Amino acid sequence: MLCPEHSGFMKTETIDTLATAGSRTTGGGAVVGFLGWLASSQAIGLFGIGIALLGALVSWYYKREANRRQTDEHALRQQERQIRIDIMRASGVIPPTSDTDLGRLEFDE
Repeated sequence: MLCPEHSGFMKTETIDTLATAGSRTTGGGAVVGFLGWLASSQAIGLFGIGIALLGALVSWYYKREANRRQTDEHALRQQERQIRIDIMRASGVIPPTSDTDLGRLEFDE
């Protein structure tokens, strides 16, 4: 029988070390390749387009929410207006409105 140290086979530790070195080299090459692509003008242009699209999506979302909020507020104002009209018709009294910063027009001396 041949001694495993003198046979033509590599040790398991050596194979693991070479596999680890190969894996690190592959990872390093991928990182360097990605950084090189980032440095190219094509990458900068693509990032610019991506950021512009992201900005457009965020703007669209918040404008839609603002529009929805304004529509809801308008519906509430219309309901309040209709209630005031119903009160005036039923009682003949004009209810005070709360949407003005003016005081009463009577003058007390």
